[in-house]
Amino acid sequence: MKACILIKTVSGKHKEVSKKLRGVKGVKTVFPTFGRSDVVVDSKTKDFKELATLLSRISKMKGVLATETLIALEV
Repeated sequence: MKACILIKTVSGKHKEVSKKLRGVKGVKTVFPTFGRSDVVVDSKTKDFKELATLLSRISKMKGVLATETLIALEV
């Protein structure tokens, strides 16, 4: 299951959150951005349950205010 996770962080915490996410199971790529989202995660998990676990872990991280998940459609 592929998804992009858009993360809003506490002001000035985008680098810290990005570093914490590197190496986390399910995270393929992570990078800070300009715009409404402060960090973007490109993820790949085996199923929805694993994605939900990843999202729970991210939302509990210090410095994370909110997330929005865009799940890829299979075409």
